[in-house]
Amino acid sequence: MKLSDVAHHAGVSVPTVSRVLRGVPNVAPELKAKVEHSVTVLGYRPNRLAKSLREQRTNIIGYLTAGTVATFHNILAQGIQDAAIEQGYAVITGHGSSVEREIMYAQIFEGYQVDGLIVVPSSDTDPYLEVVSGYLPVVEVDRTIGSFSCHAVLLDNRGAIGQAVDHLVELGHRNIGLIYGDAPVSTEVERREGFLERLAVHGLPVNPAHLASDVFSEDGGVRAATHLLTQKSPPTALITTTNEMLAGAVQAIRHLGLRLPHDVSLIGMDDTRWARLMDPPLTVIAQPAYDMGYKAGQLLIKALDDSAAHPAEPRVQRLSAQLIVRSSTAPPKEASPMTS
Repeated sequence: MKLSDVAHHAGVSVPTVSRVLRGVPNVAPELKAKVEHSVTVLGYRPNRLAKSLREQRTNIIGYLTAGTVATFHNILAQGIQDAAIEQGYAVITGHGSSVEREIMYAQIFEGYQVDGLIVVPSSDTDPYLEVVSGYLPVVEVDRTIGSFSCHAVLLDNRGAIGQAVDHLVELGHRNIGLIYGDAPVSTEVERREGFLERLAVHGLPVNPAHLASDVFSEDGGVRAATHLLTQKSPPTALITTTNEMLAGAVQAIRHLGLRLPHDVSLIGMDDTRWARLMDPPLTVIAQPAYDMGYKAGQLLIKALDDSAAHPAEPRVQRLSAQLIVRSSTAPPKEASPMTS
């Protein structure tokens, strides 16, 4: 079926049908209603291939994530999908857990002739991003390598951890431990820096023994939390920077026979369903995952539209997290967890 068929059925011109389908605002309401009625009655679907050939676009976006298959990245992907669909784009997804896999997926995406890429970088030194961004619009989301040629939608990581530190200090904690991932990615670097900066704001000394890093996993969280809580002078509260490590910290606390929050307070990253259903429910730093994904999709499509006239200047958006206080945090008891 062609545009001319819709035009004939609606009794309008082909250009009028085209303007309605493209969402051009200056179309008379009665003509717009006629076209929409004919589209519905005839079951018309635009010929994407023909449109792509005319505009030299495929209307396909590549989304490459290095994150674990977890709730945060699922919600992030949903935001990207929704923003893309609203503008007539499809999204293909790849999981690149290393630079080598990212390069492989980038080559696959190029084979599909994607119009642009949204990427969660796997490290702080992804050389392929600099290359790809030279000829395709690229938006980094969640993490960044600090490229001057890429757009980015990121969390205010320092502010997010700062909220957690503020809450614990207000409760009376002075010995706070941090559990973070050992990969050199921007999220972990910024969250660690935010932790140290906030301690300084409150005039609290940094105890290197209360900083524990391990791999991004539950096992890593178990090891890090066990290490911190079995010290001679353990922290009275813990903050974890990833959801997976939070789950491991909970396991370690239970294994050691400690109670939340009587023996140790705990704050984690991401407001997951399991964190809400825990006994006690966990205090968490809620990331705006959907908004981050949606804004990344919008930013990429805006960059594609801008590039039709001139290259878009790289833009970086930082979103704020929200601290949700539940029952896993309380004032510290006078005796430390492992000495009572």
